[in-house]
Amino acid sequence: MMLIVVLGFAKLLEEVMIRLKLVPVLGDILAGIILGPTMLNVVRPNDFLNTLATLGIILLLLLVGTETDIGKLKRYEKLSIISGSGGAIVSFNLGILLGLIFGYDLACSLFIGAILIATSVGVTVRTFLELHAYGTKEAYVILGAAVIDDIYGLLALALVYTMVRGGQGYGQAYTVLLAFVGLLVTIIVYHFTSKHIRDVIRVLKHLKSEEAHFIFVLVYSLIVALAVGMLGLSPIVGAFFIGLAFSKMPGVESLRERLSILVALFTPIYFVMAGLMLNIGMVRIDVRSVLVALLIVAIGFLSKIIGCGLVLKPFRFKWREVLTIGVGMVPRAEVATIIAVTGLAAGVITQEIFLGTIALIYTSSLLTPIFLKQLLARKY
Repeated sequence: MMLIVVLGFAKLLEEVMIRLKLVPVLGDILAGIILGPTMLNVVRPNDFLNTLATLGIILLLLLVGTETDIGKLKRYEKLSIISGSGGAIVSFNLGILLGLIFGYDLACSLFIGAILIATSVGVTVRTFLELHAYGTKEAYVILGAAVIDDIYGLLALALVYTMVRGGQGYGQAYTVLLAFVGLLVTIIVYHFTSKHIRDVIRVLKHLKSEEAHFIFVLVYSLIVALAVGMLGLSPIVGAFFIGLAFSKMPGVESLRERLSILVALFTPIYFVMAGLMLNIGMVRIDVRSVLVALLIVAIGFLSKIIGCGLVLKPFRFKWREVLTIGVGMVPRAEVATIIAVTGLAAGVITQEIFLGTIALIYTSSLLTPIFLKQLLARKY
């Protein structure tokens, strides 16, 4: 019953957003806010919904991978590294500066910088797909830069935690080492899958079940994505790379059609969960906490627009393309939350910094689709 309410209400608000000429993903987030603790409190985050949400975002990035032109992704590889590195450096330094200006100690300031580094491209990718702008060079740069961002974010967490603990944060350093192992495993599995997928498909053709291809791809992709997640990277990184490996296999068009149906069913739950996790009533609000939150949000936007977008202007990118990449790299979610929770649990960051992080996550999730639609509308 709960799932019916969540999906039904999300789809209803998606339709409202479409009629308002906004992107449907905003309807999903708003559905979570209305149904969750912030307003009606009829649905709460739970393990069941969280599992479906994880499945939804994995399926979305798997679909994106199958629709990605590997040649184009490699063509923009250097630009992705420049964009991802620029965004990480600018975000980290502006975060530290904000902390020091407001009188926080160096440890807290370092954590603020780390929180601001990593991008979460779920909202951006879905917006590009909904606006039929996927396959553009902006989309390819963002996808590549987001992987770089993820690594920088985890590396920053390890370094900051170790510095704060006076060199005793080996547990966090071990986490980052695992993440690099996860990236290496992902690349190896990608190359192995790309090389042997045609042989596997030939074997599967001998099976009487017409769904054998699809079930194999689905199960294999989920195993790889979840394994990568267990090693510290976001599962969506594994899902995207496996999707890339499947993008050239025979019958990929049929695979995309079936994945699209599952994405339409499960992916909205991921964005509904984002709204469900917001609980304004739990936050103590005063003038200083609001000001800090507003500045974290502002820096969260500006740091990516400058570091990820503006840094590409010398490479013959138009201003609209620069802004699109910058805005597309703005959303924060999983890694930012992990770093903020780690800092709060360690007693390094304050509640007002945590509030600012939550504000950035929700503001970026809500505003990024709106800004992207304006930037992409005239071009595509």
